[in-house]
Amino acid sequence: MARQITIEPLTIESFKPYGDVIQLEGNKNVVLANQGTAKRVNYVAKLENLRDASGPALQNARPNMCIFSSAPRPTVGGRFEVKLLERHPYSSQVFMPIFQHGVRNSNPDEPCYLVIVAENGSDDKPDLNTIRAFAANSTQGINYKANSWHSPMVTIGQRVNFVVLVWENGVALQDCNEAPISPVIVDLSPSFKGLAKL
Repeated sequence: MARQITIEPLTIESFKPYGDVIQLEGNKNVVLANQGTAKRVNYVAKLENLRDASGPALQNARPNMCIFSSAPRPTVGGRFEVKLLERHPYSSQVFMPIFQHGVRNSNPDEPCYLVIVAENGSDDKPDLNTIRAFAANSTQGINYKANSWHSPMVTIGQRVNFVVLVWENGVALQDCNEAPISPVIVDLSPSFKGLAKL
């Protein structure tokens, strides 16, 4: 029988073991900028490129700022099945939603994507006893720590565009590792309303 987990709200504190939540609300280091017309949050995420610290066997990487346009993933009866996790062993990875005209969800506080993570096990594979799923909205970005296991992007019910920042060198196993896992079922019903129809 597949492992089942229930989705949790995404908060700065709950996500700390896996990286950073990029959001204005709840941040303590807000300052005013632009003659007082803007709020600025400094050092909202720890960006990492560990290749320099790992020795000469690794090829240098450069920052790749790109755009992901993520189509909604299929759900069945308000549930999503996770079958694969990935990690970037030498780089953090930022996902920040960007405005998209015409999206069905006009409330920025309603969740629109999942953040699924797990800790690294003693066998250097995802530890499924630690797998968690968070509901994120369009005002929240995420920054995965280097070497943090996570699902490829999962959007629910609508396409979501993201600005992404990751250090890459074009060497597949240095840029991204994938690990097929025994299926894990995420119950989305606490956060995503009306999914029984999707």
